[in-house]
Amino acid sequence: MSRISLISGGRFTKQLPAALAVAAALVVPAGALGIGAAASAATPKLSTKLLTIAQMPTGWSVVSLKSGKVGCLGDLLQPKGVTLTSTASTNFSSKAGVPVVEEKLATYANTKTGYNKIVANLAACKHFSGSLNGQKITGGTVRNISFSHYGNASEAFAVSYTIQATTVHEDLLIIRDASIVVGISEGNFGPVNTSQLQGFVKKAVADLA
Repeated sequence: MSRISLISGGRFTKQLPAALAVAAALVVPAGALGIGAAASAATPKLSTKLLTIAQMPTGWSVVSLKSGKVGCLGDLLQPKGVTLTSTASTNFSSKAGVPVVEEKLATYANTKTGYNKIVANLAACKHFSGSLNGQKITGGTVRNISFSHYGNASEAFAVSYTIQATTVHEDLLIIRDASIVVGISEGNFGPVNTSQLQGFVKKAVADLA
């Protein structure tokens, strides 16, 4: 069964314990913050600014994702009309499989324009539905939420949807810090641990310095 990824481009491929497999979908339908294979000239340097496993709680691990897309939540870090110049991403999950934390960094020919279009696209995507690998996704919602501000500008969103009778929740931040745009999220089958996510975000922004 697929698990859905918002930031790093698609379905989560790590095998989950049987107790969690009934709703193996996480962090916004497929590829929401995904990007294409091009625009990678500065990626090696950008990757040094990503979160590392040493910064995660004990027992967490690095996980991989595959590409996909559902509804209006696709390619959020590659908005139309903006030239993407480099990207880097990483993804982590707890030993139990959830929560999942995803981070993607991106640079653009015009950073402010890229950030503004990403935020506008999320704000416009209030409802979504669709399917991924034969699994029906219903009741998808995106809403702006209050959250601490980071970098030069930031916006936070709460995302939820239902897959196989289980509701998935995610909090997502889009941050513009100097020439870099950051997408970072935490997703779970229950309410997101806001204080834990804030800790991850603080580390992610500090790594950009």
